[in-house]
Amino acid sequence: MPRLPQLCGVLLVSAAGLLFQFAQTRLFSATLGYHLSFLVVSGALMGVAIGATAAAVLDRAHRPIGTTKLAIAASFSVLAALVVETQIDPLVVGTFATTAIAYLLGVPPVLLASWIIVRSLRQAPAASGTIYAFDLAGAAIGGLVGYLSIGSLGDQALYGLASALCLVAAIAFAPPPTFRLGLRRVATIAAAISLVMILTLWGELLAPPRPGPLKSNDLADGMTRDIARWDPLARVDVMRRGSDGSPEHYAFLIDGSYPADARPASLAMELDLGALTPIIETSSPSDLAVLDASILGAPYEITPRPNVLVIGPGGGIDVMTALRHGAQSVTAVEVNRAVVDLMRGRYAEYSGEVYFDPRVHLVEDEARSFVRRSADHYDLVVMTVVDSFAALSSGAYALTESYLYTEQAMADYLDHLASGGTLAVGRWYRDPPTEIVRTFRIAVAGLTALGKSDPQSHIAVLRYRNFGLLLIGDRAYGAADVERLRDFAARHGFELAYDPLHPGGPFTSSAEESPATDDRPFFFDTVPLSAVLSGRADLPYGYGILFSALLLALALGIGFAVLPLYAEARQAGRRRVPPGTLTSIAIGLGFIATELVLLQRLTMYLGQPSLALAVGIAALLGGAACGSAVSSRVRGGARLPAILSAIGLLLTLALLPMVTDATLAAPLAIRVAVALGAAGLVGLPLGSVFPNVVSEVGAKDVRLVNWVWAVNGTASVVGAILAAALALAVGFTGLGVAAVICYGLAALSTADFRRFQVRDDALAEVPASTG
Repeated sequence: MPRLPQLCGVLLVSAAGLLFQFAQTRLFSATLGYHLSFLVVSGALMGVAIGATAAAVLDRAHRPIGTTKLAIAASFSVLAALVVETQIDPLVVGTFATTAIAYLLGVPPVLLASWIIVRSLRQAPAASGTIYAFDLAGAAIGGLVGYLSIGSLGDQALYGLASALCLVAAIAFAPPPTFRLGLRRVATIAAAISLVMILTLWGELLAPPRPGPLKSNDLADGMTRDIARWDPLARVDVMRRGSDGSPEHYAFLIDGSYPADARPASLAMELDLGALTPIIETSSPSDLAVLDASILGAPYEITPRPNVLVIGPGGGIDVMTALRHGAQSVTAVEVNRAVVDLMRGRYAEYSGEVYFDPRVHLVEDEARSFVRRSADHYDLVVMTVVDSFAALSSGAYALTESYLYTEQAMADYLDHLASGGTLAVGRWYRDPPTEIVRTFRIAVAGLTALGKSDPQSHIAVLRYRNFGLLLIGDRAYGAADVERLRDFAARHGFELAYDPLHPGGPFTSSAEESPATDDRPFFFDTVPLSAVLSGRADLPYGYGILFSALLLALALGIGFAVLPLYAEARQAGRRRVPPGTLTSIAIGLGFIATELVLLQRLTMYLGQPSLALAVGIAALLGGAACGSAVSSRVRGGARLPAILSAIGLLLTLALLPMVTDATLAAPLAIRVAVALGAAGLVGLPLGSVFPNVVSEVGAKDVRLVNWVWAVNGTASVVGAILAAALALAVGFTGLGVAAVICYGLAALSTADFRRFQVRDDALAEVPASTG
């Protein structure tokens, strides 16, 4: 049985590994985009599998590298990743080279952590349940710490914290201290604390993120950064041109004939260096006269003096427009805490204290969750979303989920309209108008779900340059409504792109793709896979990233994890397919699929994606850690836990929607408690499957421990990519069924290695003196 300090060391390196992945995800989501972040992090996870190869091959040396040195190396590799990833300019070296370098830099920290854990398992396979429990508990803690601390520390400091945890782990792995070693330990802890403090205070100066080609590069365009804040959901930057700002940031919404000298200045608030929301300088109400000439004023022509719900108010332009047009009340729902803090703090005076207006009620929540829990009805619901034009036009966001633009979301919004109310949805309107037409069809699906017999008559679309505004009515638009919209458009140089009285244009054409739904919430996936396979459409950029990630994962996994260990495992198992192989593959695929499905369900339930991620991962891994801790007491080896896992997943798919619907209106604390309980219960049987596999094969031949760990790690990485593809194709319910099948196959395949007989010449454990 390992010593408690060694177990704590396992916990710390595991926490550092997941914290490092969390920090990498946030950094690359801000600089390169979610799609490339997915690729980079999937590469880092491959380090889990390759770590088993390192443990098997390099631990054979006469004097293997000490575990303390491995932990120190992991610490420095995290810092090296931060330095290089923030010093390389993607606009200079290119996106491909930047991604490749980031991919390679992401592997060593995870590889070294995996090496340490596999070594611990090989030294004591009988204690695999306890060791694996500390591993999973560490991962749960790492994810939770990342979520809770990024807002106060910043992303760069999370790299520092991951590095510091590895340093502390090195102390835990060291032999019992003499006086001299005690001084070294004190110095190490002091260095770890100093590292985190330095990166918290000066992280933006020492390691500033560098945006890629699909992101804004306003600094190169002559703008200055006022402030940068990290949030679990998105990094927030406020950019300024000149001393006071510039009206250019909202010009795409304003009548081109409006006098330039009468337009107030503005600042650009950017989310993840891409999506922009303007903050208009407002020293007096008269400054907002410019909004009389905004396309956002269209719904007020047919819905005077409304009670308004604004979804995602950001810098406040939708709220300002509502107040300018005489709204009686405005409820603004903003999910990003950093945006709320900035608008009610540093930029309150600049924006005319718009969020302190007595008519404005600011709510920090996710829109869908808020709407579904609310019993209120509104005359006007406004949702103006401004995304990165380059990213959207490239198809890079095909992998990105959006629960704001689904058939059920539209039905939710429309169901909360007062009689005669209007839903106004702003999206980009490009040529070809793929995105705005897709939004139109989702609106039609939402209206149909509410029983509207002629949904197209409830919709009008206005256009100005590359921006479109859909107006979706609770009732069909009549001649008087359309005449007001025509007059408004004519006065300001806008276009009535879809007239409900005279329908035509791209909005009436047939579509091959289905509208996005809550079960398949990929709004930006606009190219059907069937069209790609038939040659009628090019492969979207996002799909290209997915396939590239799959090929890389297979190449790295097979080349550096599976093949180097195969000969040894085949010799140990005396068969072509070594014992435990099929079970380890099934567990790896099933666990990652379960994780993705659970996070999708909890995102809808808790409302805040970052909160769902933190709660879901922490509870799932925490439950799995508990299951792993008691796995040695389970009779029958891995088979019974695998069967219980399959049954538990089936019950979760059937019962969790009922539980979440019944408690949806409950306070957030109660919903978090329900989510913790549900995810923990799901994780409990899942966590006891793999430790039993390790224990069983390790008792028969310790060489097989490396093999099953490498195979399971490779399957997890490949499974993450396949799960994303499967969710795109059939939705998350289908993915959940696939997870059930995986654990069913795991239960069936345990008979294969349980028949395996103990070898008399099984290798001895690696020396315990590798600290």
